[in-house]
Amino acid sequence: MGSASFANLAVTAAVLAWLLVRQLSERPLKEKSRVALVLVVVGAVETVAFAGHHPLSGHDAAILLASLLVGVGLATVRAFTVRLAVRGGQVVRRGTWLTGLLWIAGIAQHFLMDTTVAAGLGQVTILLYFGVVLLAQRQVLNARARTGAPTG
Repeated sequence: MGSASFANLAVTAAVLAWLLVRQLSERPLKEKSRVALVLVVVGAVETVAFAGHHPLSGHDAAILLASLLVGVGLATVRAFTVRLAVRGGQVVRRGTWLTGLLWIAGIAQHFLMDTTVAAGLGQVTILLYFGVVLLAQRQVLNARARTGAPTG
């Protein structure tokens, strides 16, 4: 494994650990997520840089898009595994064990695409994936909170 691959996997593991800790602890539900936007931007820059050195085929782009769409679908489902409650007049959220399991399943499916696309594309696009699915999950959670769906 090259140093770049190891570094990318280390960053992925760190981001996943950070996400799981935050997702599974009770935290205020915020309307916007700067972290998700930063992940999308950084991930998009990394993807474009990768594509500049490793031209992507239509198949590669289609599989990447499919992975992102599956990720958004899992994020939507995952958002319904998160408990919402009102504490001190503020909506708070707390993920369940199923929330964590769905995060792992989503990342696994994203890395699985590496078996059918340009080598390394899954690793390079993981921050983009994290950002996109975080934004999707946030949208569903905020919609649930606006419709008065706090539970737990």
